[in-house]
Amino acid sequence: MEKLNKDIQIDRYVTGKLDDAELWEFKQEMEKNPRLAKEVELRSSIYESIADKQKLNLRISLKAMSAKYQVTRLTIHSWKVQAIAASIAVFLLVGAGLLTSVFNRSNPDQLFESYYHPESSLLSVRSGSFSDNTSLNLGMLSYDQGQYEESIEIFKTIPDNVVARLYCGFAYMNVKNYEAAINEFDYVVAHGDNLFIDQASWFRGLSFLADNKISTAKSIFTNIASQDGAYHIKATELLEELKNK
Repeated sequence: MEKLNKDIQIDRYVTGKLDDAELWEFKQEMEKNPRLAKEVELRSSIYESIADKQKLNLRISLKAMSAKYQVTRLTIHSWKVQAIAASIAVFLLVGAGLLTSVFNRSNPDQLFESYYHPESSLLSVRSGSFSDNTSLNLGMLSYDQGQYEESIEIFKTIPDNVVARLYCGFAYMNVKNYEAAINEFDYVVAHGDNLFIDQASWFRGLSFLADNKISTAKSIFTNIASQDGAYHIKATELLEELKNK
């Protein structure tokens, strides 16, 4: 049972589905357990290979559909038949899970809404950054209650605390002050704390995306996708959708 739970955790880590507290704890465990870290690296390679194969198969299928359409479209004269054919094509896209990507994520704002998920607090996590830090705890309570402006003011009283700067960035994102959020994430990335740098980099990229600074966002996501971090799969997917932006 324990092995099964660990496999599920690894899969959730590789696919970017761990929440913030789970991610923090899992990364701590990887630092202490080289065997687990090696298993995560292997699982990541397998997922990437599967993704590459799926993309290749999709391209082959679409190319075949396109060729078949070129041959048969000359024999289709009825607008009703054309409508039926279009309906079938839409049905196939839905079945492949592609309709949302093609139609609903057509601009940076929609992409941001699709990929941005507000982080919950780390109140349940025990770390050196949290111990006996009343201001940080108060800031987290305000953040959890959706009082983002209040939490920002509290976090700003402890500017040298990397967790406070990270969550100050999250709070700024929730009030749509993306420029200020980027400044907070810059601090965390420059700090080099390997427990939080993944989150800071990912949300920094999303902040640039929300601020319509597409080229900078793409550069950040390219860097994330090139590394074996918690967000590399999401970054790869997002880059694919930003390809023509």
